[in-house]
Amino acid sequence: MKKWRKAAKRASDRGQVLIEVLLMLPIFLLIVFTIMEVGHLAFRTILLQHAAYEVARIGSLTAVAIAAPGCPPPVIRAGKMRTIGQAILRNASVAAVQESTLPDPQEGCPHFDLKVTMTQRVPMIFPMTGLILANTAGRRERLLVAQVRMPIERPLFK
Repeated sequence: MKKWRKAAKRASDRGQVLIEVLLMLPIFLLIVFTIMEVGHLAFRTILLQHAAYEVARIGSLTAVAIAAPGCPPPVIRAGKMRTIGQAILRNASVAAVQESTLPDPQEGCPHFDLKVTMTQRVPMIFPMTGLILANTAGRRERLLVAQVRMPIERPLFK
């Protein structure tokens, strides 16, 4: 009689362990996948930020700034910047705007900054992480945005 009770208790213990594992496994996997997805999104954010920096640098170097009376604003080459941005990251969009900053106290002309905004939709690569990390309607991707300001150098007018 005692042997039968011990065998029944062992069988019920195995069933209890199986149920506990089945209940905790999805939560554990969600935590692991979320940690891995955060690492993936951090990597993609660094790539996007670096690409925006490079596009802004090239845009500020290729902007046509004329040193003339009346202080004309520089002309940026947005098409070239979009082409370079697409070459660095294929599915990223590039927007460039020039903004005036403080004027030069000696010359009286305003300085200009080039503000580059790059956006990219990054798909979630691990299961279940879109529930927590996605910020789009379908919960399958995250929209990342990187913004960089770069001064546009102007030659001195003499």
